[in-house]
Amino acid sequence: MPYNPNEPRDNHGRWTSGGETAADRYAKTFYPDHPTDSEIRIRRASGDAAPKAGRDLPPEEGRQIVDKAKDWENTPYAPKGTPKAGPNAVRGEGGGGDCSGTVNKIYGESGHPYPYTPSGAFADAAQRGKIPFREVDPKDRQPGDVVVFDGQNHMAIYAGNGGMYTAHHDGGKPFNRQPVSGFKGRARYFRYQDGSKAA
Repeated sequence: MPYNPNEPRDNHGRWTSGGETAADRYAKTFYPDHPTDSEIRIRRASGDAAPKAGRDLPPEEGRQIVDKAKDWENTPYAPKGTPKAGPNAVRGEGGGGDCSGTVNKIYGESGHPYPYTPSGAFADAAQRGKIPFREVDPKDRQPGDVVVFDGQNHMAIYAGNGGMYTAHHDGGKPFNRQPVSGFKGRARYFRYQDGSKAA
């Protein structure tokens, strides 16, 4: 069943009928080639998906991600309140788009895919090893890191020099560069871990 932003949820706002989360439905709809959160949990429980030790994304590859994000500058988004049609719709293939989907798509286009993860669940997913990221000290942040804002359900790609590439939180405005300091909430930084290379 495809993702439906208006589908009834349980009293936690997370689970849909059939035992799938809203994030599962979103991932299946817009990222059919990526495993869903539930599939990863099942594989881990059976011992089939132990997290791989990886190495930090090197600075030159982080800069390549920033370059890819720069290519997305001025990409329009649907106005606030429009049902999000997913990251595949961001570039004129329909209405909608969101911050987490855009970050996921830019990472995928840069050769560093990971299972789609909503911004509000990103930090927890990284800490639990569900996605290949580790939190880094803000003093050690580097271009290409993912920046997540506590309590704001927002994320972006750190561009360096205090800036980031992001979808505007209010929607209806293009994807572009903004100062990290322009958003409320504590900024936390996460670096991609390349599981194909030893730590």
